[in-house]
Amino acid sequence: MTRPQLVINLSGGIVREVFCSVPEIQVLVVDWDISTAFPGEPGVVNVPVAGDYELACISDMAVEPLDRLAGTDAEAAIDAAYHQGVLCENVEAEASTALAGR
Repeated sequence: MTRPQLVINLSGGIVREVFCSVPEIQVLVVDWDISTAFPGEPGVVNVPVAGDYELACISDMAVEPLDRLAGTDAEAAIDAAYHQGVLCENVEAEASTALAGR
């Protein structure tokens, strides 16, 4: 059985794209690096932490089907990681199987 796959494409610490083999998945990003944000801004919440409050920004990300990963720079990076031994072989086989269905 092939494991579900989730690919989060980041650039400069910002989520650019999310691809997933499970179309009904909900992807939430919790960003703690928002020193210039204020409560009341879209997505910004006060979070009780250790007797104080920290600001966090919560984003509900749109998810693209995994087959839309094909031909992107993110796919090229994943392929390079497989070929350079960064990712294990069974993950590569599962990714090849998932992308073959495109």
